[in-house]
Amino acid sequence: MAQVTLDTIRKSFGDTHILHGISCAIRDGEFIVVVGPSGCGKSTLLRIVAGLETATSGSITIGDRDVTKLEPKDRDIAMVFQNYALYPHMSVADNMAYGLKNRGMPKAEIDIRVKQAADILQLGPYLARKPKQLSGGQRQRVAMGRAIVREPKLFLFDEPLSNLDAKLRVQMRVEIKKLQQRLGVTALYVTHDQVEAMTMADRLIVLKDGQAEQIGAPLELYARPETIFVAGFIGSPAMNLLPGEITEGGAVRLTCGPTLELIEPIPNSAGRKVLLGVRPEHLSVRPGGTFALTVDLVEALGADTLVYATLADGTAFTARLDGAQVVARGDNLALSPTQALHVFDAETGKRVN
Repeated sequence: MAQVTLDTIRKSFGDTHILHGISCAIRDGEFIVVVGPSGCGKSTLLRIVAGLETATSGSITIGDRDVTKLEPKDRDIAMVFQNYALYPHMSVADNMAYGLKNRGMPKAEIDIRVKQAADILQLGPYLARKPKQLSGGQRQRVAMGRAIVREPKLFLFDEPLSNLDAKLRVQMRVEIKKLQQRLGVTALYVTHDQVEAMTMADRLIVLKDGQAEQIGAPLELYARPETIFVAGFIGSPAMNLLPGEITEGGAVRLTCGPTLELIEPIPNSAGRKVLLGVRPEHLSVRPGGTFALTVDLVEALGADTLVYATLADGTAFTARLDGAQVVARGDNLALSPTQALHVFDAETGKRVN
């Protein structure tokens, strides 16, 4: 276990800039998730930390060592890939032991470590099997076991659940988080799935086009996104973003009609173009409510009902209502916000309140 410091990591391929100065101090035993859409640079960042790519500039420190220019084998890290990267001709036990054998560790010590990891991951009955005889979830546990036996200072996960079905993904993300807490390891985890990120992370790094849009605890980013991108990316369904402008009194007059008062009015900004953010789950049905809409589609999920609708001016709008609420296509509803609103500058995309 160790603290990890990423200091202004930049990566370019010729004139193409992939990462634009990523910095983050990862605490000892912390689970950090790097999340963002495809092509934002998250896997490149992980590969740089692993030593599989070289940073154009910046530095990486693991514990008290600068590992920026060290080979992967000298960084004391272990990596779990999305494709498992298991040797098909080897047994589970041999796959888990392979790295230790290459380091010349005594067989007795290897056997102890493999057994301990197998017990932790409930792989004991499968140690003699080949990977092709295992399910996807079992193969992923073998890949994690191979990392655990090395007892590294840092665990790296590169979208390890991407190849699993939806139910197994939920099960495995719980297992990975419980395992990380049990071992107390420092972990850097990459995913494009924001639900996965929210449920697993101690802190998130949200990347967009190679830049860290925001770094913080999941609920911090959910409650107070600093940019339009984070507001739209964190939370499911995505936040409604409605164009408008600031009034003389510091409220927001929406293009679609209504004016909404804010808990903290925005001073000296009359006429400023903004986007008002309203989370779908922060709405309730009220006669004469703020938003008058026509329902286009209903998704009944049991505990919740997702309503996809259109406002009077044609703007698309989404609401997550209580599952007991009876709603049908073509219904006219009036909804009002139940929690704090979010206001972003329409030009810069940054939070203004």
